[in-house]
Amino acid sequence: MWNRFFKLAVLVLFLCNITVVNVFAAGANEEELTVLKSQVQELLKRIEKLEVEQVVSKEESKRAKEEVTKLKETSQAAQAGRVDLANTLSKLKIKGRAGFGFFDSGKAGSYPAGSFEMPDAKLQFAFQPDEINTVVTRFNLNNATAQSPLLDYFFLQSKDFIPALKDSPFSLSARLGRFKLGFGEETWSDNIVESVLPSNSAARVTLIDEGLEFAGKIKLEKFNLKPLGWVFSVSDGNSGVGSDSTAGKAVMTKLYHSPIEPLYLSTSYYNSGRLDSSSAEMSIAGLITPPSGESDWDRSVWEIDARYDFGKGKKPLDPPAYSDSKAIIRLSFGQFKDEANKTRSGDFGFMEGTYSWTKKFYTAVRYSLVNINGDGTATLNSITAANGYTRFSLGGGYRWTDNTILKLSYDWNKNSGPGRDDADDNLTSAALVTQF
Repeated sequence: MWNRFFKLAVLVLFLCNITVVNVFAAGANEEELTVLKSQVQELLKRIEKLEVEQVVSKEESKRAKEEVTKLKETSQAAQAGRVDLANTLSKLKIKGRAGFGFFDSGKAGSYPAGSFEMPDAKLQFAFQPDEINTVVTRFNLNNATAQSPLLDYFFLQSKDFIPALKDSPFSLSARLGRFKLGFGEETWSDNIVESVLPSNSAARVTLIDEGLEFAGKIKLEKFNLKPLGWVFSVSDGNSGVGSDSTAGKAVMTKLYHSPIEPLYLSTSYYNSGRLDSSSAEMSIAGLITPPSGESDWDRSVWEIDARYDFGKGKKPLDPPAYSDSKAIIRLSFGQFKDEANKTRSGDFGFMEGTYSWTKKFYTAVRYSLVNINGDGTATLNSITAANGYTRFSLGGGYRWTDNTILKLSYDWNKNSGPGRDDADDNLTSAALVTQF
C-alpha cells in the first residue's frame, strides 16, 4: 500500500515540475532557465535518494521478518521439546523400598556380634510407551549387592495384546525377560519390607529367572464366582544370568481363585527340566545344589496356599504388612524332589497369623519348617549337613506412617541332622522399613 502511494506521489511531483519547467521556459531568460534546471536536478537527486532509502527499508523489513520467523521457529521447537519431555516423564513410574535395622544372632547365625544392616533395598523403573507395553527395570541396592546381581529384573510386560480378547471372558498378558516367577504366595512378600515380620519362613521359596510368562483370568460371573486366575511360564532353570543353551527348560504353572470373599486359594507346580549346572534357579530354604556328587539332575516342586481374611480393610492384602485388615491367616504346604542317580525329596510349609490391635499396631506369629526325607542331608538356611529345620517367629509392627513401619521380632530356630547338635542361630531383629 505504502509502496504504491510513494510511487504515485513521486510521479505526480515529477510531472508537475516538468510542466512548470515548460511553462516558465517559454518566457524565461537563460539565467532563470538554468536555475530552474538546477532545481529540477536537485529534486531528481532527492527522488533517487528516497528510492534508495525505500529499497534499504524493504531489505531491513525483510530481514526483520526473517528474524521474527526464526525466533518463532526456535520458540516452537523449544516448546515441542518441553512437551516431548513432559510426555516422556509422564510415561515413567518409579517405585522402591528399603529396610534398615539391627540384627543379632547366635554364634552360628549370620550376625553373631550384632550388626546394623540394610538387607533389602530396591529401585524400580517402569516405562510405558503405549497402552499395551511396559518396560520394567529393577535394581538391587542392598548391602549384599556384591554377592547378588545388581540387575534384579529386566522385562517387557504386554497387557491385552490380543484385541479380540478384550470383550471376551478371557484376559491375557505376557512377560519376556528376567523376572520373578509367581510360584506360591510367600514369594510376593519374602522381604523385610513387605513381610509382617523382618524374617521369612524357614522354607522360603525364591525363583527369579529369564524366560517367557503368560498370565490371565477367566471370568465366572455367570456362575456368581470370582475370576479364575492362571499363570504359565517357560524359563532357563539353571542358576545365573546368561546363556542356557545346553540344558532343558523349566516350566511353571499356577492356578488361583477366591471361591468366597474371605478365602483365597492357589496351587503351583514347577519342573526345572534337565539341569547341567551345580545350582538351580529355584531355591528352597537356600537349597539350590543337586544331591551329593551329582551334576545332571532336575527338580520338581508343588505347593498349595490358602489365605483367610477375617476383617477385610480398604487396603490390599498384599503385601501383608501394609494391609489394614483386622486379622489374616496364611497357610502353605509343598513338596520337592531332586532326581539324578540319587533322589532327594522333602516337604515344607508355614502357618502365619496377623492381628491388628489398632490401625497402627499389629502382632504376628509364624511357624515354618522344611524337612528332607530318609537319610538325605543338605545345607538348609546356611546350616550344613541338616535334614530338618524349623522356625518359630514372634513379633509385631507399628505403622508409623502409611509407608513406613517399625518392626520387631524374635526367631527360634531348631535344626537337626545325623550326628549333629542344634546350631545356635536364633535371631533378634529390629527394623525400620519403608516403600514409595
